[in-house]
Amino acid sequence: MSVIYTPKGKAREYSPYACNIYMGCNHGCKYCYGPGISRKTKEQFLIIELRRNFLHNFELDCKKIYNLQSQVLFCFMTDPYNSLENEMELTRESLKIALRYKIPISILTKSNLVLRDIDIIKQFKSNISIGMTLTCDNEKDSKEWEPEAATPGQRIEVLKKFHDAGVKTWASFEPVILPEQSLSMMVKAINYVDLFKVGKINNYEGLDKKIDWNDFLIKSVEYLRSKNKDFYIKHDLRQFTKGYKLYGNELNMDEFINKWE
Repeated sequence: MSVIYTPKGKAREYSPYACNIYMGCNHGCKYCYGPGISRKTKEQFLIIELRRNFLHNFELDCKKIYNLQSQVLFCFMTDPYNSLENEMELTRESLKIALRYKIPISILTKSNLVLRDIDIIKQFKSNISIGMTLTCDNEKDSKEWEPEAATPGQRIEVLKKFHDAGVKTWASFEPVILPEQSLSMMVKAINYVDLFKVGKINNYEGLDKKIDWNDFLIKSVEYLRSKNKDFYIKHDLRQFTKGYKLYGNELNMDEFINKWE
């Protein structure tokens, strides 16, 4: 059974390929789309489940796509460093397999557990990137929205440690819950992030209808341009440009995909 797949629709903006190492996630984020997509209640989705024969199937897939010239994302429908990973180490073993078969990897997490695997991650050299979802800029709001995820300070520290170790880093600003806090996190992360992906929040209790997205977009773009940072504006946020011009790789996610070198 294949476990590496091609995301469709909006998910394609994350990566050309993805792999969900676990089913479910215990971070408990209020805005999580996972329960709806997997047809589970929020309570059911909090229970992390193992996928049958996952490592075997993952290695079979990697053999088929040896030396892939396009990255695989860990993960789209779960956090690869959820609480069960501390015990099972499926993500760690998956990294070893991907390294053996020269599969470029992009990781997206909200957990500082990813630092445990820095020894393997460094072996990928330029063929991996470590991403953190950055939302709230203080622990109180973070615990309200993402109760079991790492604190904002911990996430910045993760990015700093990987950046200082010479590992490519990226930050996902999606969802944007409180625009001023997202902008604040950009400032805090600016010296430790190589690529910024900026989006918005969608369809969460009407919150997206109360935000001036054009204002947030312009402030984000102007700041990141001023710091000469690579960034990509996601499609949902681009709808609010109102004539504001975006150029080149600001619109092309594929320019930032890891390819085996």
